[in-house]
Amino acid sequence: MERNASRGDYTVRAGDTLSGIAARHGTTWQRLYAANKGAVGADPDLIVPGLRLAL
Repeated sequence: MERNASRGDYTVRAGDTLSGIAARHGTTWQRLYAANKGAVGADPDLIVPGLRLAL
């Protein structure tokens, strides 16, 4: 599988963190945040259940 291939999306659940989601999907929280900055907003520590993130 190509590392740059689209991996779909992920819906945030209670207790999730960007770093935890990133680790489970083979990326870094910085890359995950960069790809979703518009949805996440200015604070990468503040994600809410139900938020859909592009992987």
